[in-house]
Amino acid sequence: MTIHDWERLGDELLVRYKVFDVRKSRRRSPRTGADIGFFLIDTPNWVNVIAITTDQKLVLVRQFRHGSEQVSLEIPGGLIDPHETDPAMAAARELREETGFEAQHIELLGVMNPNPALFTNRLSAFLATGCRRVGDLAMDPGEDIEVVTVPVAELDGLIRRGEIDHALVLAAIAFWRARTAT
Repeated sequence: MTIHDWERLGDELLVRYKVFDVRKSRRRSPRTGADIGFFLIDTPNWVNVIAITTDQKLVLVRQFRHGSEQVSLEIPGGLIDPHETDPAMAAARELREETGFEAQHIELLGVMNPNPALFTNRLSAFLATGCRRVGDLAMDPGEDIEVVTVPVAELDGLIRRGEIDHALVLAAIAFWRARTAT
């Protein structure tokens, strides 16, 4: 069976929030011809950053996540601001704001769909190397962040123990590992 695109029949904005909109999108199934409604979340594109210091430590952030109702250990990241035309600019800004670190070099690891069933945006994952602390954090009012540095060699243990379980963080790590695999 060949899979085909679904015809868009129309969209209805249901609610607009600060960082995302929810809409109902009506589509026609190419297989059955049925008119089916789907709920989609429109949000700006995101970035996340695997940051490595000059002494081979990962720069991580610990913060409370309201969806899981738990503190989560993650890599820095966030929304690309409307004025930022280059995702690498957003990655450098998020790294600086959330950790107080700046990188000597930032490179794109890959771009992914955070959840293509619901979200319409993309996430760009970056590798930042030569990172060093240059100042204090610049947290948003809705953020409480603790910066944690751990040796790169301890990453697998953090993942195995479930201390890092954020899917988009794990995806960025997969991009990083695929880049360095031989």
